[in-house]
Amino acid sequence: MQIKLNNVSFGYNGENLFENLNFEVNTKDKIAIIGKNGSGKTTILKILTGEIELHQPDNALPVLSITGSPTIGTLKQMTFEDESITLYEEILKCYEYIISLEEKINTLQRELETNYSDKLVSSFSKTHDEFEMLGGYSYKAELDEVLSVFGFFEDKNKKLCEFSGGQKTKISFIKLILSKPDVLLLDEPTNHLDIKSVYWLENYIKLYKKAVIIVSHDRTFLDNTIDIVYELEYKKFKKYVGNYSKFLETKQNNYDSQLRAYEAQQREIADIKEFIERFRYKATKANAVQSRIKMLEKMEIIQKPEKNDNRAFRARITPSIASGSEVLYCSNLKIGYSKENILSTVDFKLLRGERLGIIGGNGLGKSTLLKVLTEKLAPISGHFKFGFNVEYGYFEQLETKHFSTKSIYEHYQETFPDLSGNEVRSALGAFLFSGKAVDKKLCELSGGEIVRLELCKMLEKKPNLIILDEPTNHMDITSKETLENLLLGYEGTIIFVSHDRYFVNKIATKLLVFEEGKATFFDGTYKEFKEPFSKSTLETQENRIPEIKPEKIEYPIDYGEEPEDPLLSLSPYMAGKEKNKLSNRLKKIEENSRNAEEHLKQLNLDFVDPEIASDFKKLMEVQADMENTQISIDKYAEEWLEISEKLAKLESILSKNNEEKTE
Repeated sequence: MQIKLNNVSFGYNGENLFENLNFEVNTKDKIAIIGKNGSGKTTILKILTGEIELHQPDNALPVLSITGSPTIGTLKQMTFEDESITLYEEILKCYEYIISLEEKINTLQRELETNYSDKLVSSFSKTHDEFEMLGGYSYKAELDEVLSVFGFFEDKNKKLCEFSGGQKTKISFIKLILSKPDVLLLDEPTNHLDIKSVYWLENYIKLYKKAVIIVSHDRTFLDNTIDIVYELEYKKFKKYVGNYSKFLETKQNNYDSQLRAYEAQQREIADIKEFIERFRYKATKANAVQSRIKMLEKMEIIQKPEKNDNRAFRARITPSIASGSEVLYCSNLKIGYSKENILSTVDFKLLRGERLGIIGGNGLGKSTLLKVLTEKLAPISGHFKFGFNVEYGYFEQLETKHFSTKSIYEHYQETFPDLSGNEVRSALGAFLFSGKAVDKKLCELSGGEIVRLELCKMLEKKPNLIILDEPTNHMDITSKETLENLLLGYEGTIIFVSHDRYFVNKIATKLLVFEEGKATFFDGTYKEFKEPFSKSTLETQENRIPEIKPEKIEYPIDYGEEPEDPLLSLSPYMAGKEKNKLSNRLKKIEENSRNAEEHLKQLNLDFVDPEIASDFKKLMEVQADMENTQISIDKYAEEWLEISEKLAKLESILSKNNEEKTE
């Protein structure tokens, strides 16, 4: 399977988003498309799915060429034909073919009880092999696992019509990944997913046997999933091999290398021109001057490399007044929506200058806590208290659409009527709303633009405590980095909810970790919180899954011309001896592989165990164990295939030798 875009230029209203774009997708590629908001990333996905048709120039390569008949899966394709059926019944549709094979196997088994013909046996064997290869024995565990991770396990028998719009979108996402298309297109897949779900999705993508194309601004997610990066910058598309961190390193090295080459050439050109000007009118130097003029004419000019497109909002937050040393105190604070539905109990104290990151699964009370602190929701019981002189600014989790027809300028001026026109324009300009952009209607704004506008409004109040609920959703990477630097330079106190691990690790000095029914305060960074768990998980893996160390096969060495295949040089005696050794090794591999597969089946069951699913650390341990076990199974399979091929060769050698003896 291969999909290629050749020399594609595309845009709107006479303005190109990108020019002469080349792009290639092969089987099993894990690709990230990155770039600033509005650069054209989603447009590329629409071209791949046929939602946007390209003009085909005459006498040119096909702008879009596809070999094979790959299925391309996107979220927009995942619809519900009948909302009166249950969630479980809807998700089962993803396994229709496997279920049909299962039914066929059951039918053949019944027929074989009375008719054991070769034809039936062959059909049963073929059907069973396909069923097993497609994961027939694990699809139910996989289904339950996904429903548990995404928080639907308890509601799997509810009808689709009973779910909210947001829940239906998440169900469509589950259908997309379980439909297992040849090319899986994911546009900002980690937005609104909690950390538990993101970990699961990372593992799923890493083990996915087909191609995946991801548009995402989640740097940690990209580091853990992809091996090719295409960057869209200055209307150009460039390919880098490696994950996101490798891309950054390669891009910087390329820039530095080209800049050095450019500067060296410019110095050389200046020296040549100086020589020409100095000796242009000296007859004795005429030949040398002409030689240098030709040298300049033939020189292939190195272009000065373009700097990274780092245009982003610029701002500095200076609190209007300083708060007291104790900013917030929560004691036995029970939060939720009723006494019968208490989500969590919170106890912690936050001091001036500290940055508290709130993490955990969806629906456990993270955003609810912020609503309680900002008095948008009353606590169930317990109490909280802000310290002396605390003035907070609240950035609420946003809808990605405004419906007002007012302009950005009008909206901002109404919010801050004491500001002059120049002050309004200056404030908006710092967040990339300048010139005609301030006349843009609120209903026309993208998700990223809405985030920038709301941040601009919040920071205008100059609070000494900032409360942020998922501030990086809809932000591109450059904007995230700008926000990180802004917050790191802030002299006040910060409380924020985020699922972006990179952002959490960079900003938070303390953590509040929400798990089922409780919130645990951790005095340290995300990296410090994660490291002990990661170390213990690795130690567990070393004990559970034995490292594969294939036995080394020693071949006799002929110091003359080396044969093409060392096996062919073995004597019949050595060939027989080698065959016995490899046969024993093969049995051992098969035993180890069976044990590992049984272990993986148990882990799949553990993953959907409600007790484990509600414990973040235990769930991560199980997930890491699953990943390592799958790696071991794959290695066993590779070694099994290698040894099987060698045994086939040895059988041929021994068979040929027996034939020669018979003759």
